[in-house]
Amino acid sequence: MKLWTYIKDEALKNPSQTIQEDNSEITFEETVIFAEQFAKKIRGEKCCAVLCVSETAAAIGILTCVAAGVTAIPLPYRYGEKYFNRIINAVNPTCMITDLTGKLDVIFLPDSGYVFPEEKPAFIMFSSGTTGKPKGIMLSEKNIISNIKGISLYFNIKNDDSILISRPLFHCAVMVGEFFISLVKGVKIHFYSDNFNPFTYAELIKEKNITIFCGTPTMMRAFSRLRKKTTSLPLKNIAISGEYMSDETATKLKKAFPHANIYYVYGLTEASPRVAYLPPENFGKGKLSVGRPLKSVKIKILKEDGSLAKTNETGVLWVKGGNVMLGYFNDKKKTEETIKDGWLKTGDVAYIDERGFLNIKGRSDDMIIRAGMNIYPQEIEEILKTDLKVKDVFVYGIPDKNEGMKIAMKISGNFADEKEVREMCLSRLPSFEVPTIIEIVDEINKTGFGKIIRGDKNV
Repeated sequence: MKLWTYIKDEALKNPSQTIQEDNSEITFEETVIFAEQFAKKIRGEKCCAVLCVSETAAAIGILTCVAAGVTAIPLPYRYGEKYFNRIINAVNPTCMITDLTGKLDVIFLPDSGYVFPEEKPAFIMFSSGTTGKPKGIMLSEKNIISNIKGISLYFNIKNDDSILISRPLFHCAVMVGEFFISLVKGVKIHFYSDNFNPFTYAELIKEKNITIFCGTPTMMRAFSRLRKKTTSLPLKNIAISGEYMSDETATKLKKAFPHANIYYVYGLTEASPRVAYLPPENFGKGKLSVGRPLKSVKIKILKEDGSLAKTNETGVLWVKGGNVMLGYFNDKKKTEETIKDGWLKTGDVAYIDERGFLNIKGRSDDMIIRAGMNIYPQEIEEILKTDLKVKDVFVYGIPDKNEGMKIAMKISGNFADEKEVREMCLSRLPSFEVPTIIEIVDEINKTGFGKIIRGDKNV
């Protein structure tokens, strides 16, 4: 099945449902008609960048590419000219759909002559990841359809729901896990692109009667601190992803949103993006995990020696299924290193517990080895973020000839001095995880998706 046929047929089951942004509104039927008409302008092109100020315009631009059978390259207008120009220069698209002129238009560009692989990608999604180095991830129509259907099986949303999409469609998790899934399930869509503020968002959710919200643990923690206001929100379904989350945070969120189904989900762009999910009935009860893989996805944990990990043994997570990417754009070597016999090496350290649930510890390349102990920065960060004085925190390792690595930390928040920070750490962490080096800063550098940049930009 073609991706456009699938999306179009499902969206037209709810033709009068709407996409809203600020004061604009367009029905699903009007969106489909516009995309098909606009597709005539770019049909036959090799690849098309989508760069729009309006998220509604970006959504229509993406659907136009799908309808035309042209490889789409969503670009992040919000992240600034330097960032999206790096992507344009890397791929050299043959055209661009943009609203920068005040209306949706097409700009035609010279063909670089690049030849796509035998299976032409439907999308090239760029991810800065945690290193700040963008990489083009090629996804097929099969990848996207597989993931939409996989999400549909567990995400209990209906055509009387409404979703607030606050993050850009440039991100695969937003495009597939929020926008596409809403189209095929007939969910009313509200785009909102202002910076996250829990008070503003809470009022908007109440005003627009939003029943679905997807965000990071950091965003949801901010919501939970509104105390009584959260219980009055109409939210029925919450999906949380993008960061490690502690048991303590999960417990707090369960109390803050007692009437909502809370899903803790895991994925990566290379997997289109969803890999696993924890059902609401397991959220906030016992040890937190990302649950089980989607029905269409297989997983395995391999130890350093290449052997299969046993229950509760840690190793690197590998994923297989229709959602696994075609490969990295113009990087055959990296593709061959990452995909072997259809299995995708995620780079995430994980284990499968006695319940059969998948548990993510952190990135293998972020792990700190100190005095023979394996320490995962994300776990420390999440624990410390539960302290009300902490605004943000970044933990990383520094080579040390005596200990192997020292634990260093940048932290922002309401602290008088380093001594106060250290005391807070000692009260919440085991002694071997307390940072040796503590630096109080005004701000932690992050990607546009809210992930900490683990690289030179922070260190």
